[in-house]
Amino acid sequence: MKQKVWIWLALGGAIGSLLRYGVSVIIPDTGGFPYPTMTVNLIGCFLLPFIINGNWLTPHLRKIVGTGVIGSFTTFSTFSVESIHLITSGHLRFFLTYTGISIFAGICLSAFGFWISSHWNEKQVE
Repeated sequence: MKQKVWIWLALGGAIGSLLRYGVSVIIPDTGGFPYPTMTVNLIGCFLLPFIINGNWLTPHLRKIVGTGVIGSFTTFSTFSVESIHLITSGHLRFFLTYTGISIFAGICLSAFGFWISSHWNEKQVE
């Protein structure tokens, strides 16, 4: 059984990576502001709590989608590296905007994801 979980997690990771690449194709890096990374991280901030808190997926699927797909779709390490790059290349305004939006909007979107899934769960119980 555990081998199947690893296979499904790997498949979810592959899907998340491909989705992340797709976002970077749709929203190309402009050379200054890291729009692709911010976009995937903000989407992930909403989706992860929506998925893990929702009872519309089995616990097994929550792990696969949450850890596999969303885990590989989002990236904190790229956020950190791009933040340092903005500072060292003299783009302090971009750094403050990027980190400010990422942190504030990320927390707000996570709260919204939890709120939406909680209401979704309540409607399914009725």
